[in-house]
Amino acid sequence: MMNSRHVLSALLASAAWAGLSAAWAQNAASDDQETIIVTGTRTAQEGKTSVPLLETPQNIQVLSSDLLLDQGDHLLDEALRNVGGVMPGGYYTGFDYFRIRGFDASGFIYQDGLLYDSGISTNAELFGLDRVEVAKGPSASLYGQGSLGGLVNLVSKRPERGQSFFALSGAVGDFNSYEATFDGGMPLGENLNARLVAVDRRDGTFTDFVDGDTRYYIAPSLTWDVSPKTSITFLGGAQRDEMSFGFPLPAEGTVFASPYGYVPLTRYNGEPGTSNALTENRYRLGYELRHDVNDAITLHQNFRYSWANTDWGDLLYPAFLDESTALIEYRYPYSQDAKWSNLAVDTNAEARFSTGALAHTFVAGVDWYHYHYEADVRQIDYSDMSSYMPLDLINPVYGAPIAPYATLDHNIDTTEALGLYAQDHARIGPLTLTGGIRWDHATDKNRYAGAPGSQSDDAWVPRIGVTYDLSADVVAYGSYSESFKPQLGYSSATGAPLDPETGQQWEAGVKARLFNNRLNATAAVYQLTRQNVATSDPSLPPGSGAFTSTGEQRSRGLEFDSQIVLARGWELVASYSYIDAVVTRDNDVPLGDHSLNVPPQSFAFWTKYEVQDGVLSGLAFSIGANRYASQWGDLPNTFKIPGYTLVNGNIGYTIGHLTAQLNLKNITDERYFIGSYNDLYVNPGAPRSVMFSLIWKQ
Repeated sequence: MMNSRHVLSALLASAAWAGLSAAWAQNAASDDQETIIVTGTRTAQEGKTSVPLLETPQNIQVLSSDLLLDQGDHLLDEALRNVGGVMPGGYYTGFDYFRIRGFDASGFIYQDGLLYDSGISTNAELFGLDRVEVAKGPSASLYGQGSLGGLVNLVSKRPERGQSFFALSGAVGDFNSYEATFDGGMPLGENLNARLVAVDRRDGTFTDFVDGDTRYYIAPSLTWDVSPKTSITFLGGAQRDEMSFGFPLPAEGTVFASPYGYVPLTRYNGEPGTSNALTENRYRLGYELRHDVNDAITLHQNFRYSWANTDWGDLLYPAFLDESTALIEYRYPYSQDAKWSNLAVDTNAEARFSTGALAHTFVAGVDWYHYHYEADVRQIDYSDMSSYMPLDLINPVYGAPIAPYATLDHNIDTTEALGLYAQDHARIGPLTLTGGIRWDHATDKNRYAGAPGSQSDDAWVPRIGVTYDLSADVVAYGSYSESFKPQLGYSSATGAPLDPETGQQWEAGVKARLFNNRLNATAAVYQLTRQNVATSDPSLPPGSGAFTSTGEQRSRGLEFDSQIVLARGWELVASYSYIDAVVTRDNDVPLGDHSLNVPPQSFAFWTKYEVQDGVLSGLAFSIGANRYASQWGDLPNTFKIPGYTLVNGNIGYTIGHLTAQLNLKNITDERYFIGSYNDLYVNPGAPRSVMFSLIWKQ
């Protein structure tokens, strides 16, 4: 019997991502269009400040939903390949991993200006987004604790005032993948506008015996214009993931040869049908309130409450290799049932005024974040060798029973963060000055083995920057900014928590917006210094579990991001990055070792052309490539992941409301690895794949 999910799929599958080609052609023909990555023509970092990007002394890139749809991106790490200085991918599939300017920034994703669900959650749903904003370098003066490398802000789709529209899509592809989507909106009255986004998707995988990720997603939103000066947008969402996945493979036998041969990248190192299953249900409710007090003062409040429950069923983690008679990987099971919730609220006021010759945009606010996590965790006796399950990776024989669990623990963790911030952006003639300061108070209370128990950290984080108009459309800028991040889970020899990580960045660059906004480009150079990095206590024996905060790392580099309308219907996105990220002080890692998963050089481009006139009008082509140099796969540096090039593209044809599109990924079938943790955890990349879509938009 057909259930409700299949009914939804059948309804959604009647067409595909609608109208992308036509919309792109319209944009390219207009002098006021937004290019597919937007720089300098609008504000970013939703809800904090209205300062234009061109006047912001920081490299911020914006990925539009049109670009993500054209590329067929389902994962955030795929989308981030478009941005210079960002290295996407990690050592697990199904989760969002990326580094910015040489440092991991995965744990500090924001959505609509508020910290994203910070539990160990599956990847974000890109189809529900209007755009992805990438702010390189620390943004702590406005957002608080986070990575020195930068942050990613996901901006949700919202109702469009006075507009009725809908788009239906259906797609099928390799590895038994399918997708059905709906995106529609309409006015519900003179002052009410609604929108609904829904997805039913199965992302198959190339790993043997693995089904992949089946996702159901729905996101309603409603905008109510209470008065000409007041509006509120309600944002909701629900998401269910049913996953099975393969774990990373060892470097030996994949990245380099083993004495017994090579391991196929399709190898499954779990137990078919009995391990590596994950189910997650995630929900969110929130609102964005805006009130114009007068022409000079605007009040904002963003609020979101999120909650989820997850079930990790017998995940088989790699533990070690035995090469005495064969390439044997020993695995151990881990299971947990968890629930978490978080509440985030940000309230600020923005004032626009003048003092003599200075024109100010001043913002001040307070934000608060509360996260609570509880889990029943089942683990083996790690000292009992019979609890580890062997598997010959060259000639696997499956069917081993799951090893018994020895302990059941109930873990609890609660974190809170309170921040007060203020920033003034002042212009005088061709010069702008930006100064900001934030006070952060962060606490963590937990009850689980190996954790400090509780800790509290305070920090002041400043930011200062300047821009200078070289011409009406070219701006030079420079800035200094700092970061702050509590170190959770580490303790000293006395059991006390470690001091928080701190960081400083110097950045200088040039931004250009030329030829009626047909060329947008940013070039930047920078130096980041990451301090108080956790490293083992040298006064105690190795493996004692005690740490000191004496480590230091440094990243220097340059990057270039550009977006160009080459001709009517023809656009190009291109970026280049050079990064030198090294260890400058550590008790475990040799000085001068390079950060893992950071290629010293990378290059990316994506171009699309749509025929504008004649009998082939509506025919569109896209092609792109990403090149990454070889990168170190662990710390200390013992092996390298080879460099690789990915070539992707598509071809589409639009007739009226209907579009047919064929997307190809990894066209050359490159053998590559997208990330690693150490020589036991290396994540292989996907081979060539094809997906065909049908689209109806009205």
